Amino acid sequence: MGMLILCAIFFPSLFQSILPYRFHHVLTNSMEPTIPVHSLVLVKVYDLSTPVEKDDILVFRANRFGEEVLIMHRFSHTETNEKGELLYRTHPEGSETLDVYETTREDIVGIYTWHIPYVGKLLLFFKSVCGFLWICQMIVIFLIKAYILAKWEEKEKEKAPICKTSS
Repeated sequence: MGMLILCAIFFPSLFQSILPYRFHHVLTNSMEPTIPVHSLVLVKVYDLSTPVEKDDILVFRANRFGEEVLIMHRFSHTETNEKGELLYRTHPEGSETLDVYETTREDIVGIYTWHIPYVGKLLLFFKSVCGFLWICQMIVIFLIKAYILAKWEEKEKEKAPICKTSS
């Protein structure tokens, strides 16, 4: 199970090709208290046949200050804009003020399934340069330890008296 989660976190495209789920982490408090900041969230990948129901928590793409970001907010209702496009209206947890984003069906990435509080912060560390170097350091220490133990056992075997049996 742990290897499956690690694969999903570090190789999301491979994992998604096997199972229709993806992990995300929460960077802001917009979904508190339901989902705390730095939680690791499992999201079912959205396809066009998936129905979206009121109060579902959606992960969607939005243009925020000229940069495309992923946002996780609660679904409220649908509206049609002037162009005739169906828009999915969302809002942060604990607020009825709707987002300004014009979220279309194509912008929806997935629907929230469950979360593990605060694990996302740990994963952010492991994905950082410092975290990567720490993991490399731990691997080197483990390999050195294994090498020393193997040499020690080899010397112990050399020291052990050889017992001959007479026939």
